[in-house]
Amino acid sequence: MKKILIATISFFVFSTAQSQVLHTVGSGNFYYYPSSLTVNVGDTVNWINDGGFHNVNFDINSITGSSFSNPVSFISTPTNNVDMYTYVFTVAGTYQYDCSVGQHAANGMVGTIIVNNSTSIAELSFAKKEVLNIYNLSGKKVSKSFNTPLIFQFIDGSVETKFLVK
Repeated sequence: MKKILIATISFFVFSTAQSQVLHTVGSGNFYYYPSSLTVNVGDTVNWINDGGFHNVNFDINSITGSSFSNPVSFISTPTNNVDMYTYVFTVAGTYQYDCSVGQHAANGMVGTIIVNNSTSIAELSFAKKEVLNIYNLSGKKVSKSFNTPLIFQFIDGSVETKFLVK
């Protein structure tokens, strides 16, 4: 029984890791690193604050005052927390962004994220769906947690196993 459980957990962790990738962008005084990043639809980008008071602004260009015209527009709240912002990209395209705090963008705190369309069935199944319940692998209902395999039951009746990384 123990071998079956370990094999099941390994399968779910491996298959989930194949369909979603977590990317990290460092953010500090007048930089995002990497400043240009290519990801796939369904991938998550996490901005880490290396120091200072920053945000990620995918809405209005802080230098020109005009819209970035990104496929999706959003902006995070400025913070000095280490875990600055996390976003799952669900629409393909090229996204321009900057830090809208003070003169940070004018001093070079700008970035680009290119989001490629999915090509695998696993990536195509990653759509924004409303969650009905979340269970651990033993079938107990739990709240969303990180670094452990979870089974998500959606309103549409579908079920997915995910391994959320924090």
